[in-house]
Amino acid sequence: VVDYGTIEKGDNGVREFKFTNTGSSPLYITKVRSSCGCTIPKKPSDSIMPGDDDVIQVKYDTNRVGPIRKTITVNSNAITPVVALQIRGAVEEVYE
Repeated sequence: VVDYGTIEKGDNGVREFKFTNTGSSPLYITKVRSSCGCTIPKKPSDSIMPGDDDVIQVKYDTNRVGPIRKTITVNSNAITPVVALQIRGAVEEVYE
């Protein structure tokens, strides 16, 4: 889970899920998809070798005011082939 906390409308909506390949063979992330068009995930372009670290980047549209509760589904060749990642938080309107 990545918690955005409370952020202002228009703030940077990019966050990263960091992970390590703890297996004994290359990890191939085949598909990363979001539960909503307001969240754009980006998967690693190459395989992740054993012991190596990488990130799955997620960009949330912070022009949408209100609570953030979205799921990102990751498909790979891991022992658990489907993993659900979550982002949460809130975007609030700023009045000056």
